[in-house]
Amino acid sequence: MSKKILFGIVAVGLLAITLYNIKGTSTRSEGYADKILAERQEKDRSFKEADDSPLSEEQKRTFEKLTYFPINEKYRITGDFHRNSGNEIVKMAITDGSRREYVVFGRIHFHLEGKELDITVYKPVKSEPGYLFVPFYDKTCADLTYGGGRYVEPVLLEDGSLEIDFNLAYNPYCAYNHKYRCPIPPQENNLDVSILAGEKIPDFIH
Repeated sequence: MSKKILFGIVAVGLLAITLYNIKGTSTRSEGYADKILAERQEKDRSFKEADDSPLSEEQKRTFEKLTYFPINEKYRITGDFHRNSGNEIVKMAITDGSRREYVVFGRIHFHLEGKELDITVYKPVKSEPGYLFVPFYDKTCADLTYGGGRYVEPVLLEDGSLEIDFNLAYNPYCAYNHKYRCPIPPQENNLDVSILAGEKIPDFIH
């Protein structure tokens, strides 16, 4: 076989692999975005119709949908997770002046927007197995997002790493109705970066 023919075969093979990878990445991205969009649509329906919606009946009558940043996979982060070996419990401040107990589950270190960041992961003392909770502030608070911070629920993966998807960051119910009692993000979860992902300030509470 001549070198020219061999080179042609290798080139075709490399092109096929490249196209396959591009297609695979595109498919995964499209499926990921579709899933989040479907969840957002279901949340809008629930806010509008459900009996346990945080909206008042008056708000429901004019409510159309929540407001979000565009979906961006760079905010889907798997960082360096360090699980807390002990059973440390903290009393997190609540908006009504009370405190609620949370287990300090661990801390995750990650890179975003050229910065090294750390955030503490909590687990309510009374919660379903596997449920994790991260209340946080970022530089968008009180401007593009709710001034009282937002929440996100990370997922512990099978290999022991932790995934935080800020595209799923959401507002506490206090953002919509003052009758709710909501955890206030601790200062250690004040991120020195703009998280341009997840829920924004709802149009109807500006």
